[in-house]
Amino acid sequence: MKLARITIFTSMVLTLCFLSTVIRAANKKICVLADIHVMAPTLLDNENNKEWQEYLKTSKSMVDLSVPIFDAIINRIILEKPDLLLIVGDLTKDSEVESHDFVLNKLTKFKQAKIPVYVIPGNHDRGWMQHALKYQNDTCTVAETIDNDGFEKLYVDYGYGADTDRYGSTLNYMVEPFPGLTVICIDSGIWCTFREGSIDWVCEKAKAVQAKGNQVLVMMHHMLMPHYYYQNNIFELSIPTDYPDIREKFMQAGIKVVLSGHSHTSDITRYIDASGRELYDICTGSPISYPCDYRILTFDDTFSKLSVTTKSLTALSGYPDFPSYAKERLKESVKNWTQKWLAEKIGVEYDDDEEFGSNNLMINVISQALSNSFTIHAEGNEPQNPESEEAVQIFEDLLYYMKQHNFSNAEIIENISLSMKSILGDYPSENDKYNIVNDRTLTIQMPSLADGIEEIRNNESKNSFWYSLEGIQLSEKPQHPGIYIYQGHKHIIK
Repeated sequence: MKLARITIFTSMVLTLCFLSTVIRAANKKICVLADIHVMAPTLLDNENNKEWQEYLKTSKSMVDLSVPIFDAIINRIILEKPDLLLIVGDLTKDSEVESHDFVLNKLTKFKQAKIPVYVIPGNHDRGWMQHALKYQNDTCTVAETIDNDGFEKLYVDYGYGADTDRYGSTLNYMVEPFPGLTVICIDSGIWCTFREGSIDWVCEKAKAVQAKGNQVLVMMHHMLMPHYYYQNNIFELSIPTDYPDIREKFMQAGIKVVLSGHSHTSDITRYIDASGRELYDICTGSPISYPCDYRILTFDDTFSKLSVTTKSLTALSGYPDFPSYAKERLKESVKNWTQKWLAEKIGVEYDDDEEFGSNNLMINVISQALSNSFTIHAEGNEPQNPESEEAVQIFEDLLYYMKQHNFSNAEIIENISLSMKSILGDYPSENDKYNIVNDRTLTIQMPSLADGIEEIRNNESKNSFWYSLEGIQLSEKPQHPGIYIYQGHKHIIK
């Protein structure tokens, strides 16, 4: 009788294991979008509007093409047939009500294709924004924008409805889009800060869902940790000031992957602590900034591996060589932005008509070098790019020249040079040069988790026999690929 009870118990457990495996067996594909910055067509009466053209000169992205690019990306994602789409913030140009309404109308296409969509707000998605304008009659007026409450109400079908676990009155939430995965979405605000208690809430939720056998992805707009040296000085408020503490809490909670955006570059940084624990910050580039990226994440059938691939929009109607056009737009906009940024940093007036003045000459040289470096950075895998070596040498030469001539702002130039060398070497800091990963194609070994019934908790059932998932005892270790039970544990034979 005792043997019969054990046999029945074992069969029941194996059947449950089999059912669990069937539910979660298929590979799961997730598309990730970031920083689409859609501008509603109703905000511009004429593309030749003088105020609009002045704005475009300083914009680091192709906002003027945001609508056709978004349409093209929607079509591509629907063809990908993902199980899930995640959008990590900055859905609109500058929080305009008209732009939000336009985006929401477009998102219905994913509903029709039966692709679930979850979003998190970025710094351009709520609150008053300086460039939230309506361009009409060669001038501009202030456009209506939304606040946090408005965002929550508008995106009730995309993360802020009854199907998600919310953290109080914040815009943080947790969702299980399908069995085996939990996505925790955290609002990093406009200034890369978190509401009180948010980080602890994320960690508590992560531990709880992992205990029941789910893998965890954390999604936030800003990057969690540095991707290059001096980052918060060049790209202000792009990472939390207290990122070391948050990073440690996330790692203690078993979080291994954070999805982010904000920088308009598809860059991946990895942190490894003294005990060997890993944390990946996977930043996804913007479709309206060269090279116009989006990501595809794929879990294997056991949720033990996460594969990351990066795809780019390489064709757009009306542009015979769209990648080249987008690249030149990026280089020119970064150069223009850097000229103004650097002039403010060193406290001088910059006049682009005075090309050869001492300050202007220095600013022009540095801005051109930084523009080239950022373009290499946008393409990813910088150490493998043959242009990186020459770009690094330019910054070393600049630094040498500044020191030799006792240039008063040599410290600023040194920090910029170290930052660019860090970007081109693809390491986050001077002390972490070995920690380089592939920015565009990567496989991550996820934490080992229980999936509800991983172990038969009966010592008498633990023996040297192998079993099929149907509970049939095998005479030897199986040779054919499949999932089997051995000593109370599931094993995969490949």
